[in-house]
Amino acid sequence: MQQNKMISAARAVSTASALSLMAAPLLWSKAAFAQVPAQPIATNATPGTTMNNRAQKTSLTWNEAVSNHPAEAALRRLFPAVPTPVASAPRGWKSTGLKRADYFKLIAGNVDFWKRHLNTEGAIIDPYEKRERQYSTPAFALSAATLVVNARRRDLMQPASRAFTRSLTDLSIRKTADNHADFYIPMLMHAHRLLAPLSTPAQRAAWIKLFTDIVPEKNYRDRTGSGNWNIVNVAGEAMRRKDGLVAPDQLEAQMAYIERCLQNQQRVLTPFGMYFDANAPLAYDAFPRLWLDDMIADGAYNGAHHARLLDFLTRGGLSTLLLLSPSGEWASGGRSAQHQWNEAEVAVISEVNARRWMAQGRPDIAGAFKRAAHLACTSMLRWQRPSGELWIVKNYADPARRHGFEGYSFHSQYNLLAVAMLAIAHERADDSIAERPMPSEIGGYVFDVREQFHKVVACAGGTYVLIDTGADITYDTTGLLRVHRAGVAHSPYSGNTAPGRRYGPTGDPTNLPLTPGLAWKNADSDALWRSLGDARLRVVPRPAPASAAGTPPAPAPPPPPQVMSAALTVRQETPQRVEFSVRYELQGEGLRPVEEDYIVTTDGTVEVATRLGGDTPPAQSRLVFPALMSDGARELGLLLDGSRAVISRPGGVLEWEVLSPAGLNVRLDGPRIPSRNGWMQAVMAPLPPGTREARWRLRLSPETATRTMAPQMTAPATPGTPRRSARTEAKKKGAS
Repeated sequence: MQQNKMISAARAVSTASALSLMAAPLLWSKAAFAQVPAQPIATNATPGTTMNNRAQKTSLTWNEAVSNHPAEAALRRLFPAVPTPVASAPRGWKSTGLKRADYFKLIAGNVDFWKRHLNTEGAIIDPYEKRERQYSTPAFALSAATLVVNARRRDLMQPASRAFTRSLTDLSIRKTADNHADFYIPMLMHAHRLLAPLSTPAQRAAWIKLFTDIVPEKNYRDRTGSGNWNIVNVAGEAMRRKDGLVAPDQLEAQMAYIERCLQNQQRVLTPFGMYFDANAPLAYDAFPRLWLDDMIADGAYNGAHHARLLDFLTRGGLSTLLLLSPSGEWASGGRSAQHQWNEAEVAVISEVNARRWMAQGRPDIAGAFKRAAHLACTSMLRWQRPSGELWIVKNYADPARRHGFEGYSFHSQYNLLAVAMLAIAHERADDSIAERPMPSEIGGYVFDVREQFHKVVACAGGTYVLIDTGADITYDTTGLLRVHRAGVAHSPYSGNTAPGRRYGPTGDPTNLPLTPGLAWKNADSDALWRSLGDARLRVVPRPAPASAAGTPPAPAPPPPPQVMSAALTVRQETPQRVEFSVRYELQGEGLRPVEEDYIVTTDGTVEVATRLGGDTPPAQSRLVFPALMSDGARELGLLLDGSRAVISRPGGVLEWEVLSPAGLNVRLDGPRIPSRNGWMQAVMAPLPPGTREARWRLRLSPETATRTMAPQMTAPATPGTPRRSARTEAKKKGAS
């Protein structure tokens, strides 16, 4: 009880100090505000005393960057050693036209929405949770402060200062929302640089006192260097040190903390320049990298691990270019996938790397990164709600339904985290760098990330496929995971279902695997259809528990269905055509080897031949494709016509067609299943008994292709009811 009173008193003092800004009218005179700098200012820094004073390289040469990269051959084709003086762009390519100020469209929309949810104590209150969640308040402080300085939004100075003071106080006294202290410090450092020059001397002194009271080992949760949380607090601590906000008697211990944590982090820095978090989710590869990139770009760290981090981050930047889809979406897979902050982290990484490569005299690589940043921002703009903030996951369901949300996803913190990242991207951006085409728009490569990240990305001239070769089935299904194409705003196939689904809606029990390709029954009596979707990321067996002397050990439980291996063979890589195959060895009841041959071409076409192994043919088999039936708010268009199905949505049209065996008819089958993007249902074609092999084709086109591909589209039917073309209906009437 006494501690709660002390905390309340500390907050009250800090809030009162923030409100004192309102009593300083000279601060808000036109003359005073006209002098507000358009760039962040580091305050209270003591240069030369905050870090080791060794000279460090700020970037790598092209040969240094690619010589140790697993995708060296592809990168050298995409970016020749001698760059062309003029951008070589595919036909129809054009710049997004975005500038760094365009980040304000999303930042301002969010800030103006969330300032209505800022309480008198300076905390952001989630409208659905009815309380402060995680790091929403410091993220708001940074986002609002960015607009104060760079968009001359003086109306936001008081809300920004109030949220900043609340957040810094809570961090200092170890009372952060949901115990998420680790995420506060880098956002507070950026915000402090913006707000301090505009605040009163008394307020600045109060903030400095709160900063210098921080002791990493006491204020943060992850203090060992064991995960992504730790990377965030380390990056913020390096900036705090640079700005002279570490107490003198803590300087040695704080530096030792930073170095110790970075040493421990070395074990999860992979040769791809990608960060390995538990079960290798791609969202949490890019997440720690953005904070490290920001720290290095800031010049906040030049310690013992600087050279290793620069090498890691430069290679990781190149991997980012290879993984990013031509729609501007970060590669899916694992927890937190398809949240809008995935693209925001890409924007930060790309803006930092654009400047890094421009300094090396490589406008082609810098321009590709600039393009990546702008396409990521463009992707986010597609998901801005009329009220200004974002749908935090890539579906249009009411946020109250938490569709596609993780258990830790909240409307407040994942909106504000995303735009706080955009505020950092704005800070790191350089408008003098012109956009150039990025790899997935040009194509001609297969990026093999099976080791550790169990993914394969292939691109041919703007057609992009992503394959999960061993899914974490709580989030995805093994097999083809995504098809995107340059110029298509919304692909109807951006993800599949998860048989062990952990994301919302929590009240729906329908957890079934849907992945494109063959499904089979080994005997007519089998109750279940088997498919590649049953198999998951290989599980390392745990040792049997010790038993009492003389007692036989308990039998180990049977392993779950899993992918034992996924062999990749690449046959062709050109900008016009990419050919490769993946052969899966599966373990589990009823499972067989599966081989899939892919041909990806620049016209948005993906052709696949799927074959089943095994000593005997299956008793029954069928082809399956996961059709997106609803985007969470409305029904999508679906045409079933003979051997093809056409799925249309605002922004893209996808045609799935069975090529062989010939003469098949497709139909809807089974229940609707939740996915990140809405609701999916199987479109299925039964195959002749004993069929081991089938061929099918996907063709992805812009929305305008609806008229030519599906001219007889009917109005949306009752959920779960197939749409039929007029030709199909005429056949029915003629038969009767």
